[in-house]
Amino acid sequence: MHRTVKGLLAVCLTAAVTTACGSEQSAAPTADPPVDITKLDVGPYATTPRKLDAPSGMPVARFMEAERLAGVLPLPIEIDPALRYGEPGLVHAFLEVSDAYHLSPMFRWLDEKQFNTAAPNFVAGFSTSASSDKKQALSYELVNSVLIFPDDSSARSAATELSKAGFYDEDAEPTSLDKYPEAVARRQPTRQTLVSWLASGKFVIVTIAQHHENRILGVSDFRPLATVTEKAIAATLPTLEKFVPTPPDKLMTIPVDRENMRSRSLRRPEGDGFTNIPGAYDVHGALQFAEDVEESRRHYAQAGVDLVALDGADLFRTKDATAARRLFEENTQSTRFLRHAPTPVGLPNARCFEYKGPSLGYLRYTCHLHYGRFMASVASNQLQDVQQRLSAQYAILATSK
Repeated sequence: MHRTVKGLLAVCLTAAVTTACGSEQSAAPTADPPVDITKLDVGPYATTPRKLDAPSGMPVARFMEAERLAGVLPLPIEIDPALRYGEPGLVHAFLEVSDAYHLSPMFRWLDEKQFNTAAPNFVAGFSTSASSDKKQALSYELVNSVLIFPDDSSARSAATELSKAGFYDEDAEPTSLDKYPEAVARRQPTRQTLVSWLASGKFVIVTIAQHHENRILGVSDFRPLATVTEKAIAATLPTLEKFVPTPPDKLMTIPVDRENMRSRSLRRPEGDGFTNIPGAYDVHGALQFAEDVEESRRHYAQAGVDLVALDGADLFRTKDATAARRLFEENTQSTRFLRHAPTPVGLPNARCFEYKGPSLGYLRYTCHLHYGRFMASVASNQLQDVQQRLSAQYAILATSK
């Protein structure tokens, strides 16, 4: 999802904790007021659920395969408890280097020009990422990526060839990992960056660790980078043993929806900017996109969230209507940077906000609603548009079985 919806929702999630919204003292929920969906202003947006079956093409199928990794790869916070701050605008699922696709975050450090040549049979990949502090200058960062190949031989060859990639900013020197001597590792002393490539079965694990604080201070110490890299590999390998890649000739059979979550969500409009393709995730997979993993995990657990769709709206399925209302109440409070904005006419179960904070890539307006066991959030730079999106999302939920 583009930074906007996830980012603003993360702002709301944080606000719910820091402002102590009084959720523990809230009264028992009353019945939702009736809504006449025929009178809602939905603009150009569809108001009925979509039917999503097989992928529309091989690129979509490969992206769906990449998204499967989200549910099994370790969260950075599970690798190192300090790595709790994610970046929602980061690319997670990725394919080969092409003008048609967003680049993997690996290529913030690595030159992408030879990727396609070095990995000719690459199927799809997924990156997890987090930092130890919200302020980059005080943090160290981990980007842990897994690349899927059709066979072991292709993975081994790709790991060798990919490790020859050039670096941006500074040349890298060879090094090694004590616990994984079979991995190829290189480091940049001035940039305080360590990168490793390790083939395991049909997978290649590319782990990048950078210590921004040491870089700024001029301190050269690769021990913490080697430690977090080895921890990342140790946490990733067991998850890949449980993951069964889809055979290449079966990729077009991968479901593109999960329990009709995307069919219940607003379709992402053509022309919307985004860095991640639409998807439906379990809680573990959804947390890969969280801005503050610990707080998001707490909120999901309290509400019994089990599935999340990231599409034209962020749609959360909770354990019941009471939990959905509580999640809505806790996460829709005004803050210093989020000011109340007009809600859609005829939609009482909604709250809208205008973002008036630093320019961080967020869209200007965000709106939220609850319906049954669902909570949804949408965002736009135009007030009328965000209201229409939310009204359409309500209509879709109201007409879903």
